[in-house]
Parts: sequence; C-alpha cells; structure tokens
Amino acid sequence: KTEIARFYHHELSSISDLQLPVQKPWAKNVYWVYGIVLGDSYSFDAKELSTRLQQSGIETRPFFLGMHEQRAIPTISPRSLVSFPVAERLSRRGLYLPSGLGTDLHQLKHVVDALRICLKGNRT
Repeated sequence: KTEIARFYHHELSSISDLQLPVQKPWAKNVYWVYGIVLGDSYSFDAKELSTRLQQSGIETRPFFLGMHEQRAIPTISPRSLVSFPVAERLSRRGLYLPSGLGTDLHQLKHVVDALRICLKGNRT
C-alpha cells in the first residue's frame, strides 16, 4: 500500500488544486485507501469525476458522508437544519483511487493517465 501511495504521490503531486493524502512526522499513514480531493477550481465534483473514470474502466469509491448525513445515524435536529461544511465539501469533492494489493504498475499508470485526461482543461 505504501508503494502504491508513493507512486500516486509522485505522479499526481504536480497537478494543481488536487489534494493528496499527507503523512505527518507524528503519524504514519498506512494508506488503507488512497483518497484525493478536487479543489474548488474544478468545474465538477467527485461524482462526475468517478463517472468519467468509469468510462475508462476505472472504479473509484466515494468518500464517506459526514455523520450528520448518514441515514443510519439519527440526529437531534432535522438534517436540513444541521450543516458541517468541511465534512460536506470533502464528501462531495473527494474519492478513493484504486489501491488494492493486487493493483499492478500497468493499472496504476492507467489510473494516472485517465485522471490527468479527466482533469485537463476542466478548471474554472
């Protein structure tokens, strides 16, 4: 997982307004998943990006919804009255790229190439 993350980071760090996972000196990231977050300059959200990547045969997973938006968790006040903008932004602008243990270098390159194509020229 660390090698996959290292590859993605190397290949994607030059794409502007794309947030990649970070590792801090006080916390080691095990890269259970590899999540990216689209910056606000992109004219579409993670759902649209996922659809575009799917057209290239690439499956992604959406970020989890904030706790206040999950149906299984009751809230004290109606959902329409509760707002957590950071959680809402992340769930709408973030997705997980393929990073299973069986993912090989050819597949990783395919993901990176398709992602670059999807993002190119789609900034506001």
